[in-house]
Formats: sequence, C-alpha cells, structure tokens
Amino acid sequence: MKNFDPKYNSIPKTEIHIHLEGSIRTQTIIDIAREYNLRLPAYEASQLDRHVKVYDQMRDLETVLEAFGIFQNSITSPEVVERIAWELFEDSARQNIKLFEVRFSPDWAFHGHNLDWDACLEGLLRARARAEGEFDMAIGYIAITSRSMGPDSCIKTVDWAIRHREHIIGIDLADSERDFPLPEFVRPVLKAKDAGLKVTIHTGEDTPASFVKEVIELTDPDRIGHGIHSIEDLNVVELIKEHDITLEVNPWSNYLTNSVRTIEEHPLKKLFDLGVKVTINSDDPEVLETNLNNEYRIAHEVLGMSMDEIALCNRYAYEASFIPEEEKKKVWGKFFQ
Repeated sequence: MKNFDPKYNSIPKTEIHIHLEGSIRTQTIIDIAREYNLRLPAYEASQLDRHVKVYDQMRDLETVLEAFGIFQNSITSPEVVERIAWELFEDSARQNIKLFEVRFSPDWAFHGHNLDWDACLEGLLRARARAEGEFDMAIGYIAITSRSMGPDSCIKTVDWAIRHREHIIGIDLADSERDFPLPEFVRPVLKAKDAGLKVTIHTGEDTPASFVKEVIELTDPDRIGHGIHSIEDLNVVELIKEHDITLEVNPWSNYLTNSVRTIEEHPLKKLFDLGVKVTINSDDPEVLETNLNNEYRIAHEVLGMSMDEIALCNRYAYEASFIPEEEKKKVWGKFFQ
C-alpha cells in the first residue's frame, strides 16, 4: 500500500469525497479475476498497474474516466463489494482518517454483473460495521446517480436511496456536465432533498463557473464536488458563500484530469483565502495513485496552506458531513479537539 509522506499520518483526517469504484487495490482486481475467470491485460500487479492507474496528466476528464472499465468489471458479487469496501477502510485507517464518507454509483457499479442492489448494500453495511468497530471511524455512504446512465437511472437511484435512507446519507449527481445537461435531473434531485437526503453535485471540475451557478440556482445543493472553476467568477464565489455550500476539493485528481494546467495553479488556497469552505479529498485514490497524505502534502508544500488552515478544512468537512450528528460528534470530540 502506497503511503505518501507518512509524516502526515499523525494528523486525524476527514474525507468526504472518495469513490468506492476508484479505490480497488490492484492485487484485489487480480484476485477477483482469478476467482471469477475474468480476462485482464496482465495478472501481475506491477504490469496491471499500467492499465488501471493514471500516473501522468491526461488530455481531459473523459480520458481518465476510460480507465474505469476494468474496475467496473471487477465488481462481481456482494461479497466482492464487501471486500472492496473493507480494504478501502483499512487503507484509510492507515492514514488516520476518522470521519469518512464513501460514494458509489449502484446503477453503474452493479449493473455489469447484474447484481442485486440491496444485497450489495448489505455487504457495504457489514464492512462499515466492522471498520467502525476496529478503526474507531464514523462512516457514511452516498449513492451516486451517473448522468451518463440517463434520467431514468437517476429516478431509480434516488428512489432506492430514499427507501434506504437509514443507511444512505445522501445522493450525488456525477458524470459529464456538458454531455448530460442538469435540467434533465433536477426533479429527482429535488425529490431526494424533499425526502430528507443530503445532496452533493459534481460541477465546476472541468466546466466554467457558469455551470456552478446553474447548479446552485436549480438545486441549491448542500455541497459541491470539485467546484474549482468557480474561482473564474467572483460573483459565483460569493453565491457559494451566500448559500453556505462546502466544496469537496481533490487537487491531484484535478491536475491529472487536466482540469488545472499545473498543480501549482490549483485554486484550493485561493478559494480558502476568499472565505469559501473547502475540504481536501483524494477522489479515486487507486486509479489516480494518490491518497489523503499526498493531498495534504500538495496543500501544504505545493499550494502553501498552513497546517492550521488544513485543520480548518477538516472542521469544514465535519460541519458539512452528511453523517448523523451524534455519530460524527463522537469522533470529532475524540480525535480533532
């Protein structure tokens, strides 16, 4: 397991933007392929890494998303889903992550092998219960609705999340904003809000500030995934602040997807200095060969954030976390104060 800058391990951390599907260990992919007779381009971890990891800046976000095919095909059973989640919690515990929200797209992740969503959720809940007990973490699950799967999939995912809102703390609308316009998805997103689910939406990652503005005006989400291009329009920055929206920022991911030209140009600290509530996250740590220690290194050593400022980002994550108040209070009082 990679462990960028272990000096950051001693810092208790929050993470509220990480995709389960982008967090599968390479060796686990190989184990699953052997057990379920799946074809892979290589069966040695060092060789398979060349096919399932993004090491260098790509042309655009869509190019990076193409790397997910092998990950998707690896999700073969509820037991595999449980293993993937458990291993993610193990890897996160090594970095001292104590408040942890994990998102997954049931229609995207489970349809390849025609898995039962409820059975997969049971596996996720078993992994969560074990991790919360062994690692002293507070963990929550967010259901993603993937725009590329269409409005009907969004309706199906939202309805499923509402039925399981005891275990699903929120929904996320993800995928290409340009190819799948927001208005097609507004009605089910608002239905989720009305049912008491929290809402986060991917926007402003590789799209201009005008997309962020539209998201806020049409859905008024609790949080925004990425949102970094809001920096291009100070009126949109002010709109984010007026609506008290927290941004889930993923610096290395934004560089690899070419959403920022260089890592030194990433606007994390600029947004922080403007008074936006930003948080630091890893997005897809296995695909992007990163982890939260690496994101802290970037924030501190490359972007110039002080450790006190990074600690404030943790507070922003805690305050904006969808995890029930009593559950998140326990870890906050124990590890962050």
